[in-house]
Amino acid sequence: MKFLSYNKKLQLRNPVLIMSFSGWNDASSSATSTSDFIVDQIGGENFAEIEADPFYNFQQTRPLVYLNKLKEREISWPENTFYACLTPDLDHDLIILQGVEPNYHWRNFCDTILALIKDQSVSKVISIGSLIADVFHGDPISVSGSTTDPDFASFLGISKSRYEGPTGILGILNDKFKKKNIPAVSIWANIPHYVNFSPNPKAVLALMAKVSRILSLKFNTSELEKNVLEFEEKVDIAISKNKPVREYVDRLIESRNSLTDEELPSGENLADEVEMFLRQKDQNNKKKDEK
Repeated sequence: MKFLSYNKKLQLRNPVLIMSFSGWNDASSSATSTSDFIVDQIGGENFAEIEADPFYNFQQTRPLVYLNKLKEREISWPENTFYACLTPDLDHDLIILQGVEPNYHWRNFCDTILALIKDQSVSKVISIGSLIADVFHGDPISVSGSTTDPDFASFLGISKSRYEGPTGILGILNDKFKKKNIPAVSIWANIPHYVNFSPNPKAVLALMAKVSRILSLKFNTSELEKNVLEFEEKVDIAISKNKPVREYVDRLIESRNSLTDEELPSGENLADEVEMFLRQKDQNNKKKDEK
């Protein structure tokens, strides 16, 4: 395993691998926030990593500088980290891969993940993604996806994706899983294009509902549900104060997805305007708390 290193060897029981990658596959950071939530809820131990140097252009995917607990500067490199999560109430444990979509050598990158799947006797793979869509933010978040098992798709209530076009690392990996007969399911949250800022707790909650059903494992989502209510309230206020966004949303409510591309306002501009309002609102709230 040329690019894979183990921090320690663990004896996991028929582990299920859950994957998410920041970047193209991660609109509003919803996919990576979902895997973060799972690790935080269950507890995970870092036991393996994929080497960064062969797979990244550090002028595009730059390392980050941060201050540690001692207020000393440290460098954080793009990481693809595997966490082992023990789930004694189930007949299998979990492996969570929190990664960053690579810039280079996608075939080698995928082969490295396949090597870990073989080495750890992974029984199933769940990949989590999120994408920008022309959907109304007040509707329930739609989760689309695919699986190698049609009966499983029916059980999960996953609508089959009809997407054609450029794909990300998840698309390549899922194609590999299909060809190698590795049981896999891919779930994608559809994020409103005019409210594309991070994090989106409503999308995380929708993805968690699917993950919970796949695993037959309950998670405590009470805090997440509270965040959803606050999130929707802030978005509604932001939209009500922005005429172009409000007019677009009104048309979207009336006709949902029947608008043509020519009729749609710029999703990027609308998202920027909404995000700016929410940031200003948060800053004003902080100033009030400090008084």
